[in-house]
Amino acid sequence: MLKNRILAGSVLIITLILTGCIEDYWPEIDKYDNLLVVDGGINNLPGPYTVKLSLSSPADSAVFTPFPNCEVTLIDDEGYSEILQEMEPGIYRSRENGIQGIAGRSYKMQILTPEDVIYTTDFEKLKPASKIASVYARVEKQQDEGYPHDLEGYRFYLDTETAESDTNYYLWRLEATYQYQSDFTIRWIFDGELNWFYHPDSLFNCWSTYVVDAFYTMSTESMEVPVITEYPLHFVNTETRQLSVRYSLLVRQYTLNKAAFQFWDALREQNDSQGSLYANQPYQVRGNVRNLSDGSEPVLGYFLVAGLDTSRIFIDRPPSSVNFYYPVCTLDEADYEAYGQMWWADPVTYPIYAIETNGGRRAVPPKGCVDCRLKGGTIIKPGFWTD
Repeated sequence: MLKNRILAGSVLIITLILTGCIEDYWPEIDKYDNLLVVDGGINNLPGPYTVKLSLSSPADSAVFTPFPNCEVTLIDDEGYSEILQEMEPGIYRSRENGIQGIAGRSYKMQILTPEDVIYTTDFEKLKPASKIASVYARVEKQQDEGYPHDLEGYRFYLDTETAESDTNYYLWRLEATYQYQSDFTIRWIFDGELNWFYHPDSLFNCWSTYVVDAFYTMSTESMEVPVITEYPLHFVNTETRQLSVRYSLLVRQYTLNKAAFQFWDALREQNDSQGSLYANQPYQVRGNVRNLSDGSEPVLGYFLVAGLDTSRIFIDRPPSSVNFYYPVCTLDEADYEAYGQMWWADPVTYPIYAIETNGGRRAVPPKGCVDCRLKGGTIIKPGFWTD
């Protein structure tokens, strides 16, 4: 989903380039706080569809501030409409068997706030979804001034199938899931008594899912053949555990109309330019949502009506020629001593996990070395995961 801090960035003027010298420029941006932010849409795949409503936050403290208690309605061009259910504050969702996006049909969204303010979009036609031909990864290296060595890892690429029409507008959003492991396997558990840990792998393997911050756009306009090959997506390096066991990438390819493409392409350019301290002067990117009674009110975000195709790939740990640099737990004498001291430990530290080395010595390393959940993941394997 489009993050609030990206949208806040779309209205932030970072710098001003002056002739003869460069000076920092910090404009007044309070007027961009507490604006309505819309993130959601409808596509050709089965629902439910989600619309997220929030309020923009200051650029230096970007947080999700939900906009609850609204009435959000999806409407098609044949008169069918559905009021979405608020699943949690600011998150509105259609029913499993509710409204269905169909290519060639047109859709709009309407929002009624608790203050009886109406926000709406125009009807937009849902484009047929162009297909993804393949997604793949290549081992690559990158240089970064912040590291004393080359960054190594996988760069992901995408090929599309040849589209039916000559001119196509694409948006790609990515979601990644990776498996990682603890550094040690638990053998004993102490909670006032020492017992054998009967499921030693239960806290050893974890999975973590995240939305890739970057998004990607491209058009086949002016191409002789409407097909895209070797389009570069994001790069995942070996400074973390993301590639340590197995990595999965889900690519969502949206086929847009021209207006939607212009919005997302401008937003992408703005995000890219803001990576520099002295970037080009950004500008406000207006979406397709408007206040029905006050068209001058800025509304951030976009209600996306687009054809959608998806592709998921799995890749294993890179070959041994690729170096990993993430920190790994090692044992020291204090960890061995901690095993003998755990009988006097404060009960608030229970449970205490102990390991046994190949030499038969027992130790109590920090919990983050044996419980993978403490690195942010979950021990619940995703339903789509393949070994």
